[in-house]
Amino acid sequence: MKNKYQEQLKRLAKLYHQKSHRNHFEEGIIVRHLYDQENPQKLSYWDDVVFILNDYRVNVAWTHPRFVYNERVEEIARAECTHLESPSMLDFMADSLPNYRKIGKSRKKIVSYTTERKTHDDYFESLRASEIRIAHDPKNGIFIAPKISTAWTNWSRFVSICVPIEVHGTADLRDLANLTKRLLKRETSLEQEFPKYLYSQKNWNAEFQNKDEIKFLAHTIKQ
Repeated sequence: MKNKYQEQLKRLAKLYHQKSHRNHFEEGIIVRHLYDQENPQKLSYWDDVVFILNDYRVNVAWTHPRFVYNERVEEIARAECTHLESPSMLDFMADSLPNYRKIGKSRKKIVSYTTERKTHDDYFESLRASEIRIAHDPKNGIFIAPKISTAWTNWSRFVSICVPIEVHGTADLRDLANLTKRLLKRETSLEQEFPKYLYSQKNWNAEFQNKDEIKFLAHTIKQ
């Protein structure tokens, strides 16, 4: 039995595409980033692209397995360092002191707060150390396989895909769009394209032999 809500979203997505200007697809895809100065040797982590399939738009959010691996490392490291967290890390007003002003002879009210700037260096140094150790630990149990999932929105079909390709420019984006299109049309599968592929600590070590290189990787790749 069809899901009425999903069918409605699908109809809205097709209607959106029907009524929208299509000059954005002059190159067959919508490119949202500039690649003029992109280093072809640089590792890529995430990107997105939009293309047309039949009578609707497909919005693709792509990640490389190394990006997902890095996120898992961050997650485990944060769990290890939970005991070092302080209330002020979540609420900068947690340790603040109220400043009062007199109202009349015996009353007063809070007019401001004084807070002490804290850097939480101990926490972040421990977090970085945990990230580096976990990322290079051959027994960390982190294995990232290619994955794809889809969902309808009121303007497109949204596809989240994690596959081991590199995206350095428009040509690579077009290849990603073509791969996604073939997967959606069931002309191929992830197993066929990437048989028995798993990204693990071995891959990470091969890509980041110098441990200092990834000390702040988890935070710089998202900016």
